[in-house]
Amino acid sequence: MTVRVFRPSAAALGLALALGACSTDDLPPCPPVYILSDAKDVTKFRPGSGQDLTDIVAKAEIVGYHGTCEYKKPDNGKGWNVDLELQVAIQAWRGPANTTHSADLSYFVAIPYFYPKDQAKAVFPLRVQFPAGSDQVRGVDQPIHMTIPIGDKDAISKYVVYLGFQTTRQELEHNRKDDKDN
Repeated sequence: MTVRVFRPSAAALGLALALGACSTDDLPPCPPVYILSDAKDVTKFRPGSGQDLTDIVAKAEIVGYHGTCEYKKPDNGKGWNVDLELQVAIQAWRGPANTTHSADLSYFVAIPYFYPKDQAKAVFPLRVQFPAGSDQVRGVDQPIHMTIPIGDKDAISKYVVYLGFQTTRQELEHNRKDDKDN
């Protein structure tokens, strides 16, 4: 498994965080992409400790994405494929319990239409490196390439794409508690 290393870049600051339109006017738009509210952020705590401010190793938030798509006929000539490219933008903060200046996170890309097949969800590991002298970083991960076999190009609305952090049950409950408190 390849661990993707997330580093800030100057281009990340000016990146338009919206899904690009497809290039051909007579084709439908790209698949809809949503960031799940329950999984848009994650708080990583030191293992085996409590959940107060001093136990936080890192916090991160998916702040957007950029993407493009292209419709293509598959080799067998039946139906359509959508080649989708996404880049996820993340902002992360180093917590008081972090002694390594890095944090290991994971995020997912899911297409519920394919559930329960394996192609319904992919998880991408991400190592966040905090620069010396800084407790936060913002950047864009490497591009993710997907080919979605859609059959009928007019059925693209069935192939909704969701993004979020891969969380433990405890992290998800923490997110939901935070949302309820705010």
